[in-house]
Amino acid sequence: MKLKSKRLLKIAECIKNYKKGNILADIGTDHAYLPCFLFKEKAISHAYACDVAEGPLHSSMATIAQEEVEGHVIPLLGDGLAPIVDKEVDMISICGMGGLLMTQILDRHPEKMETARFFLQANTAIDLLREYLMKHDMRIIDEDVVKDAHHIYEIIIVEKGKDVSYTKEELIFGPVLMRKKDPLFIEKWQKQLVSQSNILKGLPQTNEKYQEVKDMVDLIKKVIE
Repeated sequence: MKLKSKRLLKIAECIKNYKKGNILADIGTDHAYLPCFLFKEKAISHAYACDVAEGPLHSSMATIAQEEVEGHVIPLLGDGLAPIVDKEVDMISICGMGGLLMTQILDRHPEKMETARFFLQANTAIDLLREYLMKHDMRIIDEDVVKDAHHIYEIIIVEKGKDVSYTKEELIFGPVLMRKKDPLFIEKWQKQLVSQSNILKGLPQTNEKYQEVKDMVDLIKKVIE
């Protein structure tokens, strides 16, 4: 089985590199591509492909049948982590949705954060997601970036820690990504720098947003330059 999505390939790579146990739950699964791929790569022995809507779940069932992995990749219907509340899982992937929605999903079943290793790829509000993780003592093990169809995505790998604390800069840019300074990380924030600088030019200094935007421009320059 081949994954056409560079984003999913990078997430699969992260799961292989930071594997914990053999059972994966993929929440909001995309046609069950990720769990099917990982099973066929022998990276996991068992997986749950979960989705909140019947339509996407039927797509997952079609992929599972096509790849002949019935009994190994199990499709489950339900909201967030609800389908796996009574399941033993070692790893949980939640990818391709907003960071705020992710925090709501985690908040409904915080007990899962006590034992599982999480692989998170949020499309928006990544800083809010990191802040939520910090407040729940979820330690960031590693972070990675990938570019797919002109979009740059960040992947966060976390598990339960103790007395977890990050600075404001680390919450915005990512504690690991800041250290790595991957070319894609620089590219992402250079684009943000241009965008924020253009906004700043259009704001009078008396505008209440002026200082906030200026602080962000200065912060991006400090981190990437």
